[in-house]
Amino acid sequence: MKGYLLITTITLLILAGCSHRPVPVATSYPVTAQRKMQAIHHWDVLAGDVAKRLKKTLQLTFPNAAVKPSLLIEPNKEQEKVAFGKAFHSLLTTKLVQQGLVVLTNNADHNKDTLVVNYNMQVVHHKDRRLTYPPPGTYSLLAGGVWMIDQAIEHWKYPGLAAFPLTVLADVNSMMDYYLPGETNTEVLITTSVIMEQQHIFGDARIYYVNDDDCDHYNKHCELENGTKNYQVVNQ
Repeated sequence: MKGYLLITTITLLILAGCSHRPVPVATSYPVTAQRKMQAIHHWDVLAGDVAKRLKKTLQLTFPNAAVKPSLLIEPNKEQEKVAFGKAFHSLLTTKLVQQGLVVLTNNADHNKDTLVVNYNMQVVHHKDRRLTYPPPGTYSLLAGGVWMIDQAIEHWKYPGLAAFPLTVLADVNSMMDYYLPGETNTEVLITTSVIMEQQHIFGDARIYYVNDDDCDHYNKHCELENGTKNYQVVNQ
């Protein structure tokens, strides 16, 4: 009887210890998807999406206007020193014009009714993403593969056939890598806003993965994964 009482007491103490922690338990977010920018075409797609959204906003904001207010993409010399900033300015201008909107070429025609378009890029490099955990079931799969090969060598007439399931799994994994570009430690936040006098009437924010060594497309002083900084050389 004393033995059962001791076991019960120890069990209750263990359960009580599991119900209390000095810090909250870390949990993951539900699985989501985030796009990865790896080509100028992706910048073109972004500019097209922003232009379409902006046109819809103007239609809702100025429903009775026969002619929508003109737009001026605010020039920013710092942003245009990097590849994305220079390209996005041109791409967004083109897409807005294709949507039938009036885009001014400079500040000369700027007045109080002109809508000012601003865009900005912020590069974030994560130094500890904890992305190296193996998928659940990896070790069981490896153990099963070793057992199957061992059984094939001992009992199968054609033990070489044991390699086929493993090669199929390898092909499936390769196919997933082909269609899924993979997460990186570097992300970029791209925001676009439109201001009328002192009021924001449009906002767009997009977050993308980018290859670590491509971060200088968005920030000329970006910090690379190895801790060094990458500086973009421009013509003087």
